[in-house]
Amino acid sequence: MSEQANVIGINFGTSYSSISYMSKDGRTDCIANEDGDRQIASVLAFSGEEESVGSQAQAQIPRNPNSTVAHFRAQIGKSFESADELTGAACPIVDKDGKVGYNVSLGEDKTQIFTAKEITAKYLRHLRESAEAFLGNPITGAIVSVPSYFTDEQRDELKQAAADAGVKVIQMIHESAAAALAYGIGHNSSSKDPQDKTVVVCDMGAHSFDVTVLNVRTGVYSILATAHDTKLGGASFDENLLNHFAAEFKKKNKIDISGNKKALAKLRAACEVTKKSLSSANSAPCFVESLADGLDFHTTINRLRFEMLSKVVFNDALKVIEEVLKKSDLDASEVDEVVMVGGSARIPKLASKFREAFTNENTKIRSELEPDEVVATGCAIQGSLIAEFDQETIESCVHPVVTLTPHTTKHIGTLNAKGEFITIVPRYTSLPTRRIFEFGNAQQGQTQAYFALYEGDHEIPSTKLLEAVLALENGMELGVSKIEATLTIESNNKINLVLREKKGSAVVKV
Repeated sequence: MSEQANVIGINFGTSYSSISYMSKDGRTDCIANEDGDRQIASVLAFSGEEESVGSQAQAQIPRNPNSTVAHFRAQIGKSFESADELTGAACPIVDKDGKVGYNVSLGEDKTQIFTAKEITAKYLRHLRESAEAFLGNPITGAIVSVPSYFTDEQRDELKQAAADAGVKVIQMIHESAAAALAYGIGHNSSSKDPQDKTVVVCDMGAHSFDVTVLNVRTGVYSILATAHDTKLGGASFDENLLNHFAAEFKKKNKIDISGNKKALAKLRAACEVTKKSLSSANSAPCFVESLADGLDFHTTINRLRFEMLSKVVFNDALKVIEEVLKKSDLDASEVDEVVMVGGSARIPKLASKFREAFTNENTKIRSELEPDEVVATGCAIQGSLIAEFDQETIESCVHPVVTLTPHTTKHIGTLNAKGEFITIVPRYTSLPTRRIFEFGNAQQGQTQAYFALYEGDHEIPSTKLLEAVLALENGMELGVSKIEATLTIESNNKINLVLREKKGSAVVKV
């Protein structure tokens, strides 16, 4: 196994996590843990002093909720007062020295309180051990994905938890950037596809829907806008199915399970299986053994009924997309690619709704890679790209590679001899930037070269930014005099222009 393969990518999610690596032949793949889970449930269960994660731990939620911790990623780096959405953890939540604490039962009337950081460290240790068992070598480092809305405190505490787990975080990368990187967006340029693009990443996790607009210029990613809905996610579909099936069970058996936590946990787990089946089948069963009062529950549902139950979820998802486009001052037709992330991306109706939202037929909807593995894949690719960096460079790369950078808000360019607008700096180009280009004299015997710079929407000039005049030699033949222009735009939007006659000494600066 090469040293490169020992740098892994980790997508640490609220409900599921995944580990990816790049092999010696340049292929990326996700690692399955000892139970065969490629998507490893972000759940930690205790049985005395023993711990389990993934599907084993997830199965303990309805059986031993007081010994099981879930949804802990959401609370890392937060104080108890600032923490929100304190539901879904399974075990009781308490205040531990101002932090969110999980009061875990260890059996025999013994309990212990762990912070989100401590639980995260234990969970990440299991991921590291699974990766090392698969690769047969110690892990030398990891690229870890984080949501764009994570604060510095959350990133720092996650890095500390990883260190406690024996995982050296080489770099953190935003989930949206990792997804785009997995598709090679911005890194596979050609004359037909220069890879300067506007990309929307739609990431529907289990408990949140994150939409990010990425500007891709010469392989550099920058975030134009984000929108985040914590009330919307894959669990929203599960909840609709749960309410539907609970009502059906009540109608059949005259038993209301709405206040029965154990029954609801069992039914919720079954609903997730049903939902996944409906992504590839027109109908799917739902079965729960001994749901309540010793009664089994068995039923089927077709995809059309599921889509009707989920109508509000689909519409709410479109609203989030509309919000992020509005924030970035973009029309849907200007988007080049849409990357779908998360297991819910497999739901056919959701994919068709996204297709409806982006009206330009040239907009690519990307979902050909496994949507719940694409972020980890991007992390592994990033790991291969920086594996040869020196230590100083690596240490400067702890924070996410994608940031909220200044950028141009309109196209900037000039007019040619026919009065046509020629774009020099495209809209949403990250700042600072510099462009060097040439143009020739337009008339026989021209003594001056005039240059004007414009900006405009949709490549239509609307505002003149500056103009400059450069003196030329008399009697020059048409097109013989070559003028080199250097355009620089600073981070504060200050524009500098230098015109220089290539075969002369004339220079003008504006």
